[in-house]
Amino acid sequence: MNPTWDDALEDFADRLTRQGRRRRVLSPRTRAAYVKDARLLGDWLAARGVDGPAAVTPSALDAALRDLGWSASTRARALTAARGWLEPHFPPGRSPADRLARPRVNAPLVTRISQDEARALVDGLGRPVAAGDDHLDPLALRNRALVELLYGSGLRRQEACDLRLADIDFEHDVVRVAGKGGHVRTVPLTEPSVAALRDWVTGGRPVLAANDAGRARDEVFLSRTGRPMDGSTVYRVVSAQLRRIGRRGGPHVLRHAAATHLLEGPPGREGAHLRVVQEVLGHASLATTQRYTGVTTRDIQGMLRRGHPRG
Repeated sequence: MNPTWDDALEDFADRLTRQGRRRRVLSPRTRAAYVKDARLLGDWLAARGVDGPAAVTPSALDAALRDLGWSASTRARALTAARGWLEPHFPPGRSPADRLARPRVNAPLVTRISQDEARALVDGLGRPVAAGDDHLDPLALRNRALVELLYGSGLRRQEACDLRLADIDFEHDVVRVAGKGGHVRTVPLTEPSVAALRDWVTGGRPVLAANDAGRARDEVFLSRTGRPMDGSTVYRVVSAQLRRIGRRGGPHVLRHAAATHLLEGPPGREGAHLRVVQEVLGHASLATTQRYTGVTTRDIQGMLRRGHPRG
């Protein structure tokens, strides 16, 4: 890339960082992905003689998006990155990225687990810590707390990574969650989640925190070295537990299960209202929750007929 391209990329990265500090709109991982996408697009365009960001045309950008061999979902993300990257170099609404249609992305199929499978999953994590028991592995306590929280409260993987000790309110059995777009929500904790979190915070966490002595950490979940868990470690932990019950996937499987099982309700009991599930998941739109959980218009009609006095 020539200096013009390099300067534009550096400016884009700086803007994303400043935006993240002000509003936490994007996670660090998403910001890094946007910068990487912009760099690859810039390299492709520069190699084909495009002189700089201001010289990019819609056709050239479209060719780059198609030629880089990305999936539809990655192209959609890269187009979003290109909008922010190219925006300062064009009049409002005239960026070449604004003139391209977003690639159609089919919703990925999520592994669905039944309530019985979810019960087997958490039951297989080991017994709760007994009073005065010094022999349980701190990693086992951590993994139990993590899985109980992800399934019990439907948190996203990054939300669990970002959780701080002060976010857990044991007095009221709720947790404060910083979600997408900087939105903060308060989510109830299940009784098993409260017990598992308490065991981890008081029993297992101090053991792992001592492995990184001298560094004050307030993240709830720590790695075996005492450092904050990252998304890839959370994925590996959950994936290993799912394989134990013959299933594949990661934290998203537990979030999806939390939503669908809330709607279904325990055997013989009514499930939660769709709006409640929306609040728990932190979706901005009820339509997103409906798509996410696979709730159809027919399902909603059934809820109305069962729950309305004139249904």
